[in-house]
Amino acid sequence: MTTQSQAFTLTEQETHIRLRAAAFVGVGVPALIYFGIMAAIESEWVLCALAFITSATIVVCFLFLWQRRRGYAAVRPAIACYTALLLYLVAFSGPEHVRTLWLLTLPLVSTLLLPPREGGIWAAGSMLMAAYLMLQGGRFDGSSSYSAAYILRFTIVYGLLSAVLIWSEILLQRYQARLQGQNAMLAEERDRLEKEVIERAALEEELRYLATTAPLTGLLNRRAFMAMLAGELTRSQRLRSRFTVLMLDIDHFKQINDSHGHPAGDAVLVHVAALLTEQLRGIDKLARIGGEEFAIMLVDTPADSAAGVVGRLLDAIRHKPAEHPASHQPIAFTASIGCTESLPDDDELSALARADRALYIAKQSGRDRHAWV
Repeated sequence: MTTQSQAFTLTEQETHIRLRAAAFVGVGVPALIYFGIMAAIESEWVLCALAFITSATIVVCFLFLWQRRRGYAAVRPAIACYTALLLYLVAFSGPEHVRTLWLLTLPLVSTLLLPPREGGIWAAGSMLMAAYLMLQGGRFDGSSSYSAAYILRFTIVYGLLSAVLIWSEILLQRYQARLQGQNAMLAEERDRLEKEVIERAALEEELRYLATTAPLTGLLNRRAFMAMLAGELTRSQRLRSRFTVLMLDIDHFKQINDSHGHPAGDAVLVHVAALLTEQLRGIDKLARIGGEEFAIMLVDTPADSAAGVVGRLLDAIRHKPAEHPASHQPIAFTASIGCTESLPDDDELSALARADRALYIAKQSGRDRHAWV
């Protein structure tokens, strides 16, 4: 699990150097081990020791690199050992100088595993040392002698190979940097668009809320309630069921405003909204459709079942007064309710009009009561 979480946090550069180092280990280490075994068979103990030391150093450096420790610094000891081995092969390359050709792998290894400029400097420095060894060839025991023409040809090939590899790597890094810049711009634009979409969605939701909600109480407004009433009428007519519509009006609300002030009147409206919400079911619909008028739709509740609900609503209003927002004194009040049951040929206007007539009857009959039409 830890390895997977680390892999997800690797940068693109770290991923590239890991892959290249893995290729170097996968190809180089077996070759070096074979080279060391053959050197041991031929009793070339110095070459054998260099091959096995280089192999071990490459494996250890790769493990450090895989654990994300020291970065490029983890690669340099392996390249140094590999360079030492190659320079030894240059000095003791044999009469046909076949071993010297292994030095041509150094520009590839140093350029791919180090930053391009550092890899180029490393390759150039190694070539200077190799040229010096070639020029000094035959001056110490066992060393190989090189002709000036061979040294020149080898240096030209080595230089061309190094230049091509370094230039290709520089171009690759420039392309990757440009690509990363473009990706960063795209990510920034994507984040901006996502933020804009979220803000627009929030704004649309707020507008939808404002379009369907009474601001003070947070209840549905008249337009939203009428739409729901129309939908419920359609459903009840299709299922041949009944439901009840109530119109509730706070008695003498103007006197509350005149006596206690408009903030107290607002507190009463909020209090009534909370009381009604508490008493009703989740499927019932409650709206504030006027100043002190509330509309209620008791879903799937015919008149005989709605009577108990109406009585409970009136009792709650009578026995739970509102609180004055400034003095915290109780404000007692009552309400009147007009009730009607849905009819098969109703529309939303006719159903609400009957409930409104019933409310008028309740008020004319003395208020603090309900009436049916």
